[in-house]
Amino acid sequence: MYEFYFSTDFINRFQEFLSSKEYKNIPNYSKTEYWEYHADRIEIQTCSNKVTISGKSEFYIPQRIGMKSKVKDRITKSISNPSKLISFIKRKISIQDSQIKLLNYFDAFERVMNNDPIADPVLSPFRINFRNLKGKTGIISSISEMREKYFANHKYELTPSMVRSYYYYNIFRGYTNLMNVRKVLEIGAGNGNLSSLIYSSLENCTIVIVDLPEALANSIIFISDLFPDAKILMPHEDKTNDFDYYDFVFFTPKQIGIIEDNSIDLAINISSFQEMTHRQIGEYFELIQRCCKNNSYFFSSNRVEKIPCAGDCWEKETSEPANRFSEYPWNPANEVIIYETCRLARLVQLDNVFNRLELVRK
Repeated sequence: MYEFYFSTDFINRFQEFLSSKEYKNIPNYSKTEYWEYHADRIEIQTCSNKVTISGKSEFYIPQRIGMKSKVKDRITKSISNPSKLISFIKRKISIQDSQIKLLNYFDAFERVMNNDPIADPVLSPFRINFRNLKGKTGIISSISEMREKYFANHKYELTPSMVRSYYYYNIFRGYTNLMNVRKVLEIGAGNGNLSSLIYSSLENCTIVIVDLPEALANSIIFISDLFPDAKILMPHEDKTNDFDYYDFVFFTPKQIGIIEDNSIDLAINISSFQEMTHRQIGEYFELIQRCCKNNSYFFSSNRVEKIPCAGDCWEKETSEPANRFSEYPWNPANEVIIYETCRLARLVQLDNVFNRLELVRK
C-alpha cells in the first residue's frame, strides 16, 4: 500500500478520471485473463488531499527514503507461514535450492557493464558492445555511480526495478540519439520508472504513456508525486491543445488513434507485450509504425516465450496462444540495430528475454 498527498485540485482531477468512461470502457481484448485478475485487485482510495493505492502486478514503486524496510515488513508477515519465510530468506542471502545460481540486479548490472565472462560478452553485429558503451558520455557505468546520480535519490530508494531502468537507459544513450529526442511513447509503463528516468534526463521532452486504465492510475500518481511541477494530461481531459505543451500525456488502449502520425522519436515496450492478447499486440505494432517518425527508434524487451496464465496461477494455462518474441508482427522495412538475449535478465531470472532495437523506416 502506498500513500500520496496532493492538492485538492489534483485529487479532483484524479477522481474524475476514476469515474470517467475512459477508465471504465476499454476493448475486451485489451485484457488477458492475467490482467483481468490483477486489475480487480487494484485498490484506490481518495480523500481531500490523499490517494492510497495498492496492487500486485506492475507495482514497482520504490520505497521512500526513511520509510520502514519492506524486507523487515515481509519477514514479519511471513512468520505465520514458515515455509514462505524460509524461501524468502534464502533468496535474500543467495541460497537457492537448484544448482542454478542467480544474481541480484545490482550485482548483475556490475557484471554486464564490466564485461564479466558470466555476462557472455561475445560480440556480433547485433549485440551490444558494453565495453565500448561504458566509455560513452552519459552512460551510468556502475552501481556506485548510479547511486550518486540517481534522479530520485531525494525521495526514493534505489530498487532493482530502477537498476533495470538504468540498464535500458544506457542502451538508449549508446545506440540512439536520445539527447535529441523530444517525444517518447512508452506502451505498458507500469508505474513509470523508465519514463521518469528518461524525462529527468531530457529537456523539453513529452512522454506519452499508453496503458490499461488501472495501470495508468498507478503511473499518474507516482509520476505526479515525483515531478510535482510537471504538466500532465489525464486520459479523460480535453485533447484539443498541442501535446507538446505537456510533460506527460496518458492514454488508454482505446485512445491510441488520437496520437498523431509521425510524431514520436522513440517508442518503448518493456515486459508488457508478453502479457497481452495477440490482437492487442498487433494494434500496438500498427500504432508504432504509424506514429513514429522516419528514422526514429523502436525498442522492445520481452520474454522469448510467455505462456498466458489465469490470474496468478502459473499452472493454469488459458485459451490465448503463447506469446513468442520472434513471432511479433515486426515490420520488415525497419532496420535492426540490436537483437540479442538480454544480458542483464539472463543473470537474474530463469526465463530468457530478448532485446530488439529498430530504426523505423517509412
